Amino acid sequence: MRPRALTRALLLSSAASLAGFALAPQSSAQPAARSNAPDGAPARRVTVAASGDLLLHIKVVKAARDQGWDRVFRGLRQLLGPDEIGFANLETPLVDDVRDVHTGSPPTLGAPPEAAAALARSGLDVVGCANNHSWDQAAVGLARTVEALEAAGVVPVGAHVEEEAAYGHRVVERGGLRVAFLSYTERINRPPGTAEPRAHVAWTKRRPVEDALRAARAEADVVVLGVHWSHDFRDRPHAGQRRRARAWVEAGADLIVGTGPHVLQEVERLPSPRGEAVVAYSLGNLVSNQGLRWRPRGRVSPRLHQALRMPETRDGVLLRTRFVVEGERVRVEGLTGTPLWTDNNFWARAARETREFDVGVIPLAEAEGLVRTGRWPAIAAALGEAVRLEPVPPAEGADEAGGADEAGSAGQAGGAER
Repeated sequence: MRPRALTRALLLSSAASLAGFALAPQSSAQPAARSNAPDGAPARRVTVAASGDLLLHIKVVKAARDQGWDRVFRGLRQLLGPDEIGFANLETPLVDDVRDVHTGSPPTLGAPPEAAAALARSGLDVVGCANNHSWDQAAVGLARTVEALEAAGVVPVGAHVEEEAAYGHRVVERGGLRVAFLSYTERINRPPGTAEPRAHVAWTKRRPVEDALRAARAEADVVVLGVHWSHDFRDRPHAGQRRRARAWVEAGADLIVGTGPHVLQEVERLPSPRGEAVVAYSLGNLVSNQGLRWRPRGRVSPRLHQALRMPETRDGVLLRTRFVVEGERVRVEGLTGTPLWTDNNFWARAARETREFDVGVIPLAEAEGLVRTGRWPAIAAALGEAVRLEPVPPAEGADEAGGADEAGSAGQAGGAER
């Protein structure tokens, strides 16, 4: 476990959790005093570095088998710093006897628990586990996912065998500040099953998110809410999401990290009762096998399923929100994004240049020239003017122009290969 990832909640209860999945909810323990300082006290700062969905599709798992999990997550490892708190959405159960995994729409997902340790090595401190794939390996598989994450030193939120803990928050301390994390989902694809132990999922239909936010607000200096919502491939939030985001900010959220559409959406800064908050409506995918048949040279057949042909599903971002806490006030000092890209060797395999799978997240700056110059402005437009992208965008014409290959030649209509 990396020292910076230790939390008070984890230190006090990890042994009990690993033995029997018996972690109590953070809000029911004796809380440490909030670090609120009187007016005029020195400002303290903390940076939350958030990204999107970890979709460990079949081909991603095969890439990890061929190349190692560290290569799959290599872009994160390059970018996440020791003073940041890394957060993403784990949209795949981690179990050592994955069952009934298949492609389709939606696919059923599952990956080996070794991925948890690689997530820790990549720099992630906290992952949300509440999403539509939470019970893909049944509720018992989700319970084992929580166990694997805890053992690796990654804090899971939004799922637990104790219902109160699933709906509650976990606190990470960094730089003398307490940052609370919660994770909720709008929907779940599959039933939980009957095997024990069974993990609960924080579901917006079951309990009001506002109550959990108020409880977290009472114990933390900064509150981060992960929410899995919307629908696949929608490129903008609807009015209902905007209303809910504002209600959640009023209830206590300083940063809302949306996931679910698998594409990037707008990020906005909002006034809050404490000063200012940030809402990222969707941070897209962090790593997946989606968009595998897209390539920058040539056109893509419209007969292909969206999940196969959309470059937007390979766009990603590491969104850094730098908070300044002064007494009860919370303001946003910086909001920057490092563009990411999911590298995928589908076309090299289709051309029989290699038999191995190689799928992983990289900084967009390290992608080939036509990808860099094409996807950078697309990412900037999707996120909006509130986010300053780093580093400087690539120059136009960085690489040669492409030909006119038909991207659909290796497969046309059909189900979404995942």
